[in-house]
Amino acid sequence: MSWRKVTDRVKFALTILSVLIIIVPLLVEVYVYKDNLEGLVLPPQIQNLMNSNHGGSSNGNSGASIGQQSPTSSPLPNFQLPQSVGQPQYDATTGGFSYPFNFTNPLSTELSFSQLTAQVVTQDGTPIGNVSIPRTINIAPGANSIITAVGNLNTDEVNQLITQYQSGNLNIALNNVNAVVGGITVHIDHIDAGSISNLQNLAGNSGGT
Repeated sequence: MSWRKVTDRVKFALTILSVLIIIVPLLVEVYVYKDNLEGLVLPPQIQNLMNSNHGGSSNGNSGASIGQQSPTSSPLPNFQLPQSVGQPQYDATTGGFSYPFNFTNPLSTELSFSQLTAQVVTQDGTPIGNVSIPRTINIAPGANSIITAVGNLNTDEVNQLITQYQSGNLNIALNNVNAVVGGITVHIDHIDAGSISNLQNLAGNSGGT
């Protein structure tokens, strides 16, 4: 056997060995996480965030629930669903609407709140508009941040409702909330969003019906 053939075989053997060194640990990891492949790429905190509070469970303060993302999970420690801050604001002239809420980052690393869309509905479920957030909010570890969702309400719908609720407040909620938190999409079925107050003044500003 020539020296060149020996060298080629050694190179081939070393190549196979290098491949095995890389592949074998990966195969072991895949086997270990075969029932939870998300665990290979997602930290436990984010997995729990995706899975916390199986759909239908509720938070006593916000009235919100998060849809389940996988069969089993445990709630993320210290995780709080978005909490209303004051009352939503409505401009009867333009239809402009804003809803401020507080969000707490429960992680030990910075967390981005990069997207939110939701439908604004009345207490009886009538859709009157939509909201979103205009920009990504980066929240420091363990910190709170006030995030404001903005949008427009259907002024014709609201004006009709104002005639029914001039003696009180119009309770509203956010339905079908979809948020992207830390790169993970979270669905929230329902959030009680407070009420639009001073309906008598709004009726005067909008011309009434």
